[in-house]
Amino acid sequence: MKQPALDLSRVFELEPHGPDTFIGESPPYSWGAIYGGLAIAQALWAATQTVQEEHRVHSLHAYFIRGGELGEPVRYEVDRVRNGRSFTTRRVSARQSGGAILTLGCSFQKEEGGADEQAASLPADLAAPEGLVGELDAGAERRDAAGAADRPSSRIWTRFPAPLTDDPRLHPCALAYLSDLNPMSAIGSAYPEPVPEEEVMAVSLDHAIWFHRAVRADDWILLDLEGHGFVGTRGLATGLAFSQAGVHVATIAQEGLFRDRRRRAVR
Repeated sequence: MKQPALDLSRVFELEPHGPDTFIGESPPYSWGAIYGGLAIAQALWAATQTVQEEHRVHSLHAYFIRGGELGEPVRYEVDRVRNGRSFTTRRVSARQSGGAILTLGCSFQKEEGGADEQAASLPADLAAPEGLVGELDAGAERRDAAGAADRPSSRIWTRFPAPLTDDPRLHPCALAYLSDLNPMSAIGSAYPEPVPEEEVMAVSLDHAIWFHRAVRADDWILLDLEGHGFVGTRGLATGLAFSQAGVHVATIAQEGLFRDRRRRAVR
């Protein structure tokens, strides 16, 4: 089903609401719940507001606890776990009236000199985004490319559609928004048998990103993810994010829950 256009221009306009607390709003997503990538992105941006500007995020780990309700603001409560000279650690709880919807831990590092060696590269047979048919997914531009032929996978080109400033702290947050677009597609591609979409209950359980190099999230980014099969009802996807120039900018991992409604056991 074609998704309507969404205004993402205010995604990062968080309102301070007391010490280390921020309020975020959600666009009206068509599936009736807050998009997980939005909660991750806003939680990371809230944490960033409490960190020295020269410290930049290098990793985050998030757990999805319950679905977020549309129409109700989300309260992001930041815990200053550690302020160090080289590293800073934050923990964020995203809450609505029904309780926590997401918890996120993130770490920031002051830039240091050292090696910069890249082992990964863009797939050799990859189509450029300009030649692919596009659609909107959670309000962002998405263009699906052919996946790997020898393993379960999902490859998409995407970019954040709303104007972003040149603030280098903002673009990792926008990349975090985009990073939740196709992990479940990659996980689902490894599902052991074809099941009609309406018969599968699929939800994200947790999400992790390691940020390697700077990138503009309003330029084309490739999310190249691989599904690693299932144990019980849980599947895993991992993969890489590249700029269009082939720079490896981030690594992504997500675990998802898939239940065949026709065989779901009684809790």
